[in-house]
Amino acid sequence: MKPVTVIGGGPAGRFAAMHLASAGREVRLVERRSIGGQCLLHGCMLVNALNDAARAVANARRLVSLGALDGCPTVDFRGLLDATAAIQRTIMGVLEKETRDTGVDILGGVSASFDGRQALIDGTPVESDAVVIATGSRPALPDLPGVDKAGVFTAANLATMRSLPERLVVIGGGVQAVEFAYAFATFGSQVDLVVRSELLRRMDPLVTRLARKELHRVAIHESTQVVSIDGSTSVEGVTVGPAGQERFLPADAVLCAVGLRANSEECHGVQKRKNGTIVVNDRMQTSIPGVYACGDVIGPPYLTPVAREEGRVAARNILGEEVHLDLRAVPQGFSLGNQFSWYHDGSTSSSLTMPGPAGPDSFFAVPEGGTGAAKVFFTGDRRVAGVVSVAPAASLPVMYLAELIRQGLPLDGLDDLLEIHPTADGLHVLIRYLASRRD
Repeated sequence: MKPVTVIGGGPAGRFAAMHLASAGREVRLVERRSIGGQCLLHGCMLVNALNDAARAVANARRLVSLGALDGCPTVDFRGLLDATAAIQRTIMGVLEKETRDTGVDILGGVSASFDGRQALIDGTPVESDAVVIATGSRPALPDLPGVDKAGVFTAANLATMRSLPERLVVIGGGVQAVEFAYAFATFGSQVDLVVRSELLRRMDPLVTRLARKELHRVAIHESTQVVSIDGSTSVEGVTVGPAGQERFLPADAVLCAVGLRANSEECHGVQKRKNGTIVVNDRMQTSIPGVYACGDVIGPPYLTPVAREEGRVAARNILGEEVHLDLRAVPQGFSLGNQFSWYHDGSTSSSLTMPGPAGPDSFFAVPEGGTGAAKVFFTGDRRVAGVVSVAPAASLPVMYLAELIRQGLPLDGLDDLLEIHPTADGLHVLIRYLASRRD
């Protein structure tokens, strides 16, 4: 039997390769850069690093304002980026060892492509029993005059920023844009966030309202189009607004967070959409028999856990199982001063909201009303349909409650729960309160 060739070492490709190798298949994993992909290099881990530092500064600033701490730390921005890169390298080593330990043959530092019939490694065709395309994505750049100037950044080249900009324009209105805006504003930059439509469009109103509150240091410009990025050789600002009503926002740097673009240019023959994402069915099969695709290269939702699951589904189908991807509802979240997390199973429901309780990492936020909130969605047959949590550590309760909701969690399903106290999460309190109501 020939090897399975996996192109791309991000979460989707890595999990596909490890699942196949653990089942006894010979697997070659080709990665031109390093194991970890978008998540490690330019996504989740980069944002985690910036957010950890920003939270530390914000918490110290709060304690100083209350007279509980003498002096607030400042950020050594270059030192922060260097420390981040060092930790990313450590994680890369851990991931590479974990992958090799399952029996995967990693071919690093070489390029791979698909010509419509077979995989090629550095231009040389290789025989494969199956091919998994997991080439990932890269940050998109808006089509704007001046986007190629020095001082224009995306998550992909943020590590080359030499110093903290005094004035920064962030272009975008989604999760990554608000995460970057929060971090840089907390570090001390004057931040303008330019949003083409609405901030965090289509998200629950509670999420949007509390995110706006935490972005109080950021100047938010909604329903605003960027006309151009201006400057002679490097960025001096951006021009925004409709024709005849343009205005200039001065800036030392511009950070574009307008989405992702599929890395599919070297994958030929497979059916693609106009935006370059590869079309697959729910078994991760492409239009060519024996060729699978998974992860960011097939399009949204661009979430690491989803990419991993897609990789597993592709591998299991290669192994002869008939497994279908089910993404009817996925818990999601992002981080500012608090974590914002949510899940809903799609049922018709009512909801109730309460402020978050004081607890670890939220005690000193009480005077400013910054303890977040909990929201529970419930159905007429007294079943929990969804949750929203804004709290210092919201992702864990939402993740586990999401699984219980998928299993049909009734409103009285947590009546016997003995929680750890104190906690800054209010979801269990709200669910129990709703269970006690008889109206």
